[in-house]
Amino acid sequence: MSVSSPSTASSKLQVPAGVHPTSLKWAAIVPISAGVVLGLFIALNSLFPAGKQSLTVIPKIEPITGLHTNMVPAFTHYVVNGIPPANIVNSVFVPLETTFAGEIYTGGQASSYDRRLRYTSPRAEGALYSYFHALITSQGWKIFSVSAPTGSTGVEILAQKAGDDGFYWEEGVVIHPTRFSSSNVQSTSFSVRLYQAAAE
Repeated sequence: MSVSSPSTASSKLQVPAGVHPTSLKWAAIVPISAGVVLGLFIALNSLFPAGKQSLTVIPKIEPITGLHTNMVPAFTHYVVNGIPPANIVNSVFVPLETTFAGEIYTGGQASSYDRRLRYTSPRAEGALYSYFHALITSQGWKIFSVSAPTGSTGVEILAQKAGDDGFYWEEGVVIHPTRFSSSNVQSTSFSVRLYQAAAE
């Protein structure tokens, strides 16, 4: 008994009536689209990472030359009812060759002392860093942090000292990168902050 070979037409897959075959071409669009969106998010995250802070290079401590201390303490005119105490006020200084540029609002609590003064200097960032690092420690402050200031560029020195009022006080010096004018004259802005931290 012989078996006849099926015809070419009958060998094709028969699709039931009313059912349309699914194209793999359209199915492939889903993973491709997902990959494109994922790549876009990765690219955006690398450009704008959450909480990114400006990076800085901590200057090297160098010999201090040409910088003299203004022997009038920086916060002499900001004492209110004996606060800050004398041993704190008389241990915060700035270089003599600086220009006072005003007070900066700190947003601190009204119940505790918190002031920040801004200055400009013709000296470079590295020279000012070396100066303040040596000055702060020589006045009995303990430096506990040297890093980039939050949300800004430059270098921040944070130090702590016990006050005669029974509170710890903190001094913060932020030195911004040196800038040059169109006539190539350098200028560096910095700020000095003094605030009451906590009871001893």
